[in-house]
Amino acid sequence: MAFDPPKPAGYHLTRDKRALIVGPGYELSPLPDLSSVGIRVDVVRMWTRRKNTIYGFHLKSVKSTGTILFSHGNSTDIGGPTFPFLVDLCINLQADVFAYDYSGYGESSGVPSELDMYADVDAAYHYLTQDVGTAPHKIFVCGQSIGTVPSTDLASRRDVGGLILISALKSGLGMIHDVKTSYWFDVFRNIEKIKQVRAPVFIIHGTYDQQVPIEHSVELYEECPPEWAFEPWWVEGFGHNDIATSENQEFFTQLKHFVQECHSADRRWGAGKYDDDDGDSVWNSARGGA
Repeated sequence: MAFDPPKPAGYHLTRDKRALIVGPGYELSPLPDLSSVGIRVDVVRMWTRRKNTIYGFHLKSVKSTGTILFSHGNSTDIGGPTFPFLVDLCINLQADVFAYDYSGYGESSGVPSELDMYADVDAAYHYLTQDVGTAPHKIFVCGQSIGTVPSTDLASRRDVGGLILISALKSGLGMIHDVKTSYWFDVFRNIEKIKQVRAPVFIIHGTYDQQVPIEHSVELYEECPPEWAFEPWWVEGFGHNDIATSENQEFFTQLKHFVQECHSADRRWGAGKYDDDDGDSVWNSARGGA
């Protein structure tokens, strides 16, 4: 899977740090005033450990009870048609949404690579937890397509409230061959990293996905620790890019249910796990089993 940042970018940053969204006719429009729906948008600049400058949009809702850390798909960035979707995500889930661009995407510097994606998501997580002060258990990491790669990597190493994978790939080599084992030279190794996740995992995939077959997500679900595996949503008749859209109201309903289930669990945080006094997963018992 090759990186494919859109050209031109879906947004433009002026010298006075204003963000302009690129429309379908390549016209430039300022960020909309969303105060009427209780949302404020901050433009965030971050520096990664690989010395790139990346940008993000932080949508802050007055009704927020958590934050969605969103990693977008391949042939897009946080501007253009993605921005209205982020607004709808914020409104429907009543949550803050922080979407960031990978190195080499949008106005971010550098050239995209696997290692840079991991540095990019770490910079986004650092911004939320250190600069904003968001509690890790209130961060729900959500990735779409190639965005499932940094999302799974982050959740395998850090405390998060939950992991949402949309149209996920199991690995780079798995996109070329139907491999049944893991190799050291493989890339985008979601299939190995999901075993290390210690937070609820919700996997979503379309049954008609011709870019990343649904079998990728089925295998990821099978490798997910059963005590953390939320019931997956196999979306009948949907493809690769038509699930996470503003038009699909069921998508927002499903995500909101997952987040509410995570919030409702009687959780005690420690070493990235939910444990009760008997050593059993509180998340698992709240769901009635895996």
